[in-house]
Order: sequence, then structure tokens, then C-alpha cells
Amino acid sequence: MNHIANLLGAVALIFWGTYMVKSGMLRTFGMSLRTALSHGLDNRFKGFAAGFCLSSLLQSSTAATLLVAGLQSEGLVNTLIAISCIFGAELGSAFVATVLSLNLAVIAPILILIGVVMFFHYTPSKRQGQFGRIVMGLAFIMVAINQIVVSTEPLRSSSDLAPFFLLLHDYLILSFIAGMLLAIGCVSSLAAVIVSSSLYAAQVLDYETAIWMVLGANAGSTVLALSTTMFASSVGRRGPYATSFFRALIIALALFVLSVGLPNSIKLPDNVVLFHLSFNALVGLLGLLFIKPLSALIEHCLPNIQNDPTIYSDNKKLFVQENFLSVGISLSVAKKNLIKEIEGIRLLWGDVDTLLRLNPNPGDVMLMRNKAAELVRLNRSLSLFLNRAVTPSLSSYEAIQWQNMKSVNGSLKSAVNLIDHTIEVINEGKCLKHLDFSPEGLRELRESHQIVLSSIETLHAYLSSTDAKEKKELTEKLLAHQKRLLTAAREQTHLHLLRIANDDVNAIETDALHLEIQSLFNRVAGLICASVNLELERV
Repeated sequence: MNHIANLLGAVALIFWGTYMVKSGMLRTFGMSLRTALSHGLDNRFKGFAAGFCLSSLLQSSTAATLLVAGLQSEGLVNTLIAISCIFGAELGSAFVATVLSLNLAVIAPILILIGVVMFFHYTPSKRQGQFGRIVMGLAFIMVAINQIVVSTEPLRSSSDLAPFFLLLHDYLILSFIAGMLLAIGCVSSLAAVIVSSSLYAAQVLDYETAIWMVLGANAGSTVLALSTTMFASSVGRRGPYATSFFRALIIALALFVLSVGLPNSIKLPDNVVLFHLSFNALVGLLGLLFIKPLSALIEHCLPNIQNDPTIYSDNKKLFVQENFLSVGISLSVAKKNLIKEIEGIRLLWGDVDTLLRLNPNPGDVMLMRNKAAELVRLNRSLSLFLNRAVTPSLSSYEAIQWQNMKSVNGSLKSAVNLIDHTIEVINEGKCLKHLDFSPEGLRELRESHQIVLSSIETLHAYLSSTDAKEKKELTEKLLAHQKRLLTAAREQTHLHLLRIANDDVNAIETDALHLEIQSLFNRVAGLICASVNLELERV
């Protein structure tokens, strides 16, 4: 039992080491990898090579698949490129398994020493600290693989486990299931492949049983690709689902061929790990050959559902796993949704102008208020998303970004509620009573409305900009809009009181409403202009 405990501990250490490498790479280079993937991939071969390199760096084809699914959801890569990337990622993962299966345990202590020094000398929020994490993860994987090899040797003479291994030999489907479950449990096929290779090398399993176990590990990797992207958009699921379907077909075909017996002309690699590499190379090659019909089929099965731009998609899609691969990716997703929220506010603010000019029916007003309710839901989801995105590894720059977005989102929530209240006030004070503003009063209110609209558009430009100088100019422009609105409000109040003194009937009928709307406009502009935390921007 002691040897079994050692084996299970080594498998757990592989899982931990893989996690450390993957998380360290994503925290350090997540946004850089994402940007590199989204640019310059104009054919299937470049996509395949990019996927191979990405998986080799992350030590995980699952993480690479999540990155690609996120890019495809945003329309940054098409289906053909996404499929080729994932095929390349699977081969990259198999290549890493082949390299790590070599006897590298001798350099593990040196890597651990380097990793520990870097991790504790630098803070985890710095790249050097995360690089130390990556080095330690690699060392742990090497130690774990060596431990698996050592632990499997005594199993050959174990009388307690002999019936279990005999069962795997007699019922090959059980070895297939064991490999699949081990791959799913470790969120990586690496552990299953190394265990099966070590058991074969120790003569605990025969070659055929070990091969079935490796195919099970590949099936487990396919299940992981499906399960981790199942909540993505229909477009984002195309790449993972297409490659999973194709891999499942090849695995089923391989199992059938192994069951009926291989032709004499076909000779498999003696090394189990090399078989794993060869199998994934074959899948990748066939996948590239059939990629166009495969891409067309998955696009037909998972069509892109176009949403009305005024209706916001299911906010649960914010919380899909690919949006939390790294802090940088999470902040990028939050920023895009914040910009989408501001665009929604701009559309809602346009409805206020309609209420000023016309007296729409109650149904139209209800639709306007439904937009506000949708915006509130998006705002709440974004707030929860930002809370979940916080990790101890936040750098000072990322912390400033996070605080800015949190501040803007909080101000926008108040602004949406205030705009909704403005719609209610105008509807009850004017539309339901079928009143109209005086021509001069309407012109003045629409002028103030336009200033607030300019503030919203400036905030949109501010969040979309990446240039520090331009952002500073936009910040000053926001403050100028607020001052301009306050000046206009004072002048318009004076003119409104003059119209009342001159017995203007429309001005008298809408006297209190006119002043209340001016006050609400000032408050909305104040929230929009103050939404950017200026002190943090100066840090």
C-alpha cells in the first residue's frame, strides 16, 4: 500500500506542478499570448504552429483551448483558425509529455532552488516572482515523473494488486476508462500517459493494455475540452466541439482497429509515450486535411445568433472559465463590457430626447424602462465579475485599472437609475398629461441633453483609448462638459423664469417639470463626469 500511496502522491504532484506552470504563464504572459494569437493567424498552418507553441508553454492543451475559445467568442479568430490552433495545442501537449518523460530529475533540485529564490525574492505580483513559480512547477513535474517510475517497479511483484492489473488486461475497456478518468481527474492527459508508460516499462501492464490506457487519456482530454467550454457562446464552442468530435472519431477508429488486430504492415512505436505523440500527430495531420468540411459542419450545427444591439446577451456568459485565465484577460473582458454598458446608456439617453419632443404611448415608455432594467442587470453582473477577478497576484498597475473600472461601474449604476427616474418624471409630468414645452424651453432642454450626451460619448472614448495623453485630454474634456452644463443651466433657469413672467402658457404648465428636468440633467452629467477616479489616474 505504501507504493500505491507514493504513486498517487506523485500523480497529485504532477497535477500541482502543471497548475503552477499554467497559472504562472497565464499571469505573466496571458494578455501577450492572447494578443499574439489574435493577430497574424491568416491560415491553418500558422494557427496549428501557434497552438503547438501555446500548449508547449502552458503545459496544458485545455488552457490553450480556453484561450482560443475566448478569442473566437469575440470574433478575433475564425472557425478554421480556431480548429487548427486546438489541433496544434493537442500535439504540443503530447510533445511536452514526450520531453518530460526523459530522465530530467537530475536538474529538478537546481530548478527548485532557482524557483524558490525568485518567488520569494520578488513579490508574486511581479513577473520575476511568477517566473519563479513556473520554474518550480516544472521541477515538481520532473520529480513527480521520477517518483512514478520508482513507485511502479515494486507493483510488478505485488500480490494484492495482481487481480486488478489482470482485470485491466482481460477487459481492455477498463484500462481505457481508467486512463480517461485519470486524465479528467488531473485536468491533463500528462499524468495518465506517464503512469501507463511507467507501468508498461515495469512490465506491470502489457503493451496493448498500456495503449488502450493512453487512448483513454486522449479521450479524457477531449471530455475536458467539451466541459470547460460548454458555457461559452455558440461561436466560442465551435473550435473545441469540432476538434473533440474529430478526435472522438479517430479514437473510436483506433479502438476498433486494435480490437480486430493490426495489419502486419503497420508497426506501432515500442515506447508508449512515442505512441501518444504519434497518435496526436496523426490526428493533427488528418484534422488539417479535413479542416474545411469540419469547419463548415460545425458552423452549420452552431450558427451565430445575432442579438439586437439594444438587448444584452445572457450575462452568465461573463463568468465562463476562459474569462478568468489571467487577471489581464479578466480586466480586458471587464473593460469591453463596461464600454458596452456605456453604449447602452447612450442609447437610453437618446430615448430621453424622444420624451422631450413627443408624447409616446405607454407601451413605448415601458420599453424604454425595460432597457434601463437590462442595463442594471448588466451593471450588477459586471460588479460581481470584477469582484471575482481580484487575486493576490494583482500588480500595482492592474490594481489601479481594477479600481478605476469599479469606480466607473458604480457611477454608471447610479446614472442608469437616475436616467430611469428622469424617464418616469417626464412621462408622468408631461406625456400622460399630453403637455408640451414651449419652443424656447424645449430648445434649451435639448441643448442641455446634448451636453450630457457629449459627456457620455467622451467617457466612451476615454475607456476605449489606450494613449495616456489622449486620456488626459478626454478627462479635461469631461470636466469642461460639466462646467458648461452648469453655466447653461443657470442661464436657462433665468430665461425660463422670464417666460413665466411674460405669461407663456406652455412655460407655466411645465414650470416645475422644466426645473426638475434641468436638475436631473445636472445630476446625470455629474455622475458621468465624476465616474473616472482622477486621483488614481495620476498614480
